Amino acid sequence: MLDQVVLARLHLEAVLPNLEIMATDDELSRPIAGKWNGSILFKAGLQGPSSTLTFSNSKVTLKPGRPLRPDVTLFFPTEKLMNNMFTGSGVGFPLVLKGFTKLKGLITFMKLAKRMEKVMKGPNPPMSLKAKLTINTIPRGLAILLNYDKAMEEQRSHMPEGVAEFRIKDGFAAHVVYKNGHAHADAGHAKDPDFIMEFSSDKTALDVADDKVDVMASICLGDISMKGNLHMGDVLNGYLDRLSLYLQ
Repeated sequence: MLDQVVLARLHLEAVLPNLEIMATDDELSRPIAGKWNGSILFKAGLQGPSSTLTFSNSKVTLKPGRPLRPDVTLFFPTEKLMNNMFTGSGVGFPLVLKGFTKLKGLITFMKLAKRMEKVMKGPNPPMSLKAKLTINTIPRGLAILLNYDKAMEEQRSHMPEGVAEFRIKDGFAAHVVYKNGHAHADAGHAKDPDFIMEFSSDKTALDVADDKVDVMASICLGDISMKGNLHMGDVLNGYLDRLSLYLQ
């Protein structure tokens, strides 16, 4: 059974950050992001997770938590209602506690989110962009599961400390750091990763993410390369399976 609070964190801290990439790398998203300057706070429940999207001069940034004075506040009474909005299933309308008159900001977000959905789930997407978004999501999602998914506590007890990097050969990279029982993720190459999973191309990364190819066969063929602490890689493989269940 999936934890709705964990799923909400995945949407807020692993999926929403992809809008940062959309605003810089996608020619259709850049003019949308440039139509409004301001911040939108997403809040799930009274004690649940929150994150803030900030639009500034065509750039988008996402930070967990809330600013002092967000321009728009979208409050979801429960995590499930927030998750319904992101997945498009069931009832998922937020309460607009602040900024109801600032429809331009809400429209800007909705258009960007719709464009990202088309890139991730639509036919014939820009492959390089979709692969970049996929690689960006993986370490962020792993960090959230390591920190919050109670169903994975046994798996976490076998997780060695260190840095795992996921990357496309000669392309985009992102990594997750696990130390002192806490994980965090970031985009870019790690300085000295303990484990590296490298995909030979954008297509390989997407085929693996979409479960279109056999991972072991891809490793044998050299389409996927794993280096370094293979025990760490084995533990993270269980987390990757879990992540795919949450974000299927």
